Amino acid sequence: MCRKEVPESKDERFSFKTRKEFDEFYDNGDCPKPSNVPRKWQYLPVTKTGPIHDLVLQLLWLPLGTLLFGVVLVLNLFYFAWTILVKGGIRQNALRSTQPRGNILIRFLLGLLDIFNVTEIPKSWDAKKAFEAFEKFTARNGFRPNQVRFEVHEIPDTVSRREVVHKYHKAECHPVTLHRVWVLIAPSRTYICTASNFCEFDGTSCFNLVKGYVETYYEGIAPLVRPQTNSSELDLTLTDDPKVLKHLNWKNALLVCFVAAYKFGWGYGRYLFSRELFDLACCASPEVCVAIETIDELETNKKLVMNLKKTGQKMFSHIMCTSAKAFDQCSPRVENPILLTQVSCQSRFYEPKIRERNVCGNWLIGLGGTPTLGDLKNTEWCNKFYQKLRNELESFSGSVAFGFIAQTMLGFNATALWANPRLVYWFNNYGTRSMHPDAGGVRYVVI
Repeated sequence: MCRKEVPESKDERFSFKTRKEFDEFYDNGDCPKPSNVPRKWQYLPVTKTGPIHDLVLQLLWLPLGTLLFGVVLVLNLFYFAWTILVKGGIRQNALRSTQPRGNILIRFLLGLLDIFNVTEIPKSWDAKKAFEAFEKFTARNGFRPNQVRFEVHEIPDTVSRREVVHKYHKAECHPVTLHRVWVLIAPSRTYICTASNFCEFDGTSCFNLVKGYVETYYEGIAPLVRPQTNSSELDLTLTDDPKVLKHLNWKNALLVCFVAAYKFGWGYGRYLFSRELFDLACCASPEVCVAIETIDELETNKKLVMNLKKTGQKMFSHIMCTSAKAFDQCSPRVENPILLTQVSCQSRFYEPKIRERNVCGNWLIGLGGTPTLGDLKNTEWCNKFYQKLRNELESFSGSVAFGFIAQTMLGFNATALWANPRLVYWFNNYGTRSMHPDAGGVRYVVI
């Protein structure tokens, strides 16, 4: 069965008013669906706590926040003592990852999430060769059979990238635990869809898993991209640079315990029993669709970069500002969003330093703030935020040092910014990435 392509005009492109319309349109396409029914939809909640419910929450804010502060502070002090006295200190605890295996609760929660990617290669692959490349890549990088899953399907050229994203976005890596791959081969192009466990792999690493697999397909030899403990080939460990170590001391760690407990009480004391947090945990199905757009034309991207260089502005602050302007036109409007951004410590604080960042693991730390929407729409504010972030990354100080200690030592108790997911303005910038040259002009979508 063939179908018409998605309308490309500006007026018709986003004509879907409900998720039902969105689903019905793409469900009728030629692309085969994933073989396993997902456990849940991976959409953030858009529901909102009602006025009476919200009034009750405001009345509970102070007593509940005080209670949570006390409970979490006791837990934080226990984690502090455990880290310093048993684990050997902050550095030893975060020696190979910013998500240590001892942080069981936060790892469990992150393990419920998958980072979903679609890579479009403008060439048709060979199905047998694709399977053999996957076998080589997973064996080389230490994946066990129950941790990965691979499927390959032939599809007609009528299948669009939007249809692929829609159908496979609803699929998880489960029942495998770490990484799942679908290769959809059309006569003129190939789609590589992956769902990777967010507990084990950060966003850049999920791209690198695809990159390494594509390299294996074209070269016939799999690269080692997943560090192995005590491996002579690839084993990343936290630097012993004095400028980093001077911030990883017990005094700063003790201060983090108190500040993180206060923030936790303030945030969850306000929203612990809110509809937004309940729907996030129970995976409500909102009546909206998700719109995804990427700057995937090479010439368009090149012009954008050149224009920004002329004005001296960085891509990070430019996209932050322009996306906030678009956010300003959305309904319901969030006047005071919670800015949540993540930075990778892998190429900065873990050694040996690999500048291309081709390795796979989890080295993210979460940073944030509470600007107004007006701040985010202001170019000067975004530039200052970016510069401050860069300075703190270079010197391992301020919010970077605080975030590193809080996340590696306290785990879930450092997640105060998650208290109301509807307010979160989650902004990440992955920078320049490359794929094997034989793959051609690759298009890439990450969710």
